[in-house]
Amino acid sequence: MTHGWLIGFFSTFVGIGVGGVIASFFNGFKRSIGTIYAVCTGLILGLLSFEIVPEAIHLGNWVVFFLGFFVGVILFKLIHLGFHKNPIISTELRKQHHLRIGLFLALIIAIHNFPVGVVFGTSEHSQFSLVLLQALILHNIPEGMILFTPLFIAGIRYYLLFLLSITIAVPVALGAIIGEMIGQQNSLVWAFLISLTVGTIYMVTIKEILPESIKQSSNKYSFFVALIAFFLMGAYLMY
Repeated sequence: MTHGWLIGFFSTFVGIGVGGVIASFFNGFKRSIGTIYAVCTGLILGLLSFEIVPEAIHLGNWVVFFLGFFVGVILFKLIHLGFHKNPIISTELRKQHHLRIGLFLALIIAIHNFPVGVVFGTSEHSQFSLVLLQALILHNIPEGMILFTPLFIAGIRYYLLFLLSITIAVPVALGAIIGEMIGQQNSLVWAFLISLTVGTIYMVTIKEILPESIKQSSNKYSFFVALIAFFLMGAYLMY
């Protein structure tokens, strides 16, 4: 595989963009928005459980996985705390509330895309890169859906969303360039970085996406839809 940084950038941009297009179709329908969040919760958790977590443990071990996961959780909490302390972003006005969620998700996605890019770059000449590329595209589609949904509600203009997609994809390219320079010497580094992204993605899903689905619909409906999406993703990845 050549030009891994460009492939990573394009895959991320396309995945986020496709998710945004899907989200735009449901913009303005409250029940549909709750469904989108519930589906994305199930898809992301399914992708983590059936694809990314097993690969992280396979590359490293349980200790490395839990350490990376813990660092990812701490990173999420620090960013989350910073956003809620900001008096401009944390206002209770409805549109600004959705804007805060969207910007917070964009920041988290951009941050966790950097180590994903590093891992993708270090594994550029291995079979694992194909698995990671598939995971990169698949998890960016639901992430694009959950990212753009609150931003559409907040009234963000489309050209700004296009620029935001590019911004989110840039860390993948930068990480892949660094990964190509690092090489494949230490699989524990890969495992730690993947585990860190798992921690951040998991916290975003549980703390931001699922609660918003429940708020837009109901507990039973959100969990039911998320569970279906979870097993559908598992079936797709396993078979």
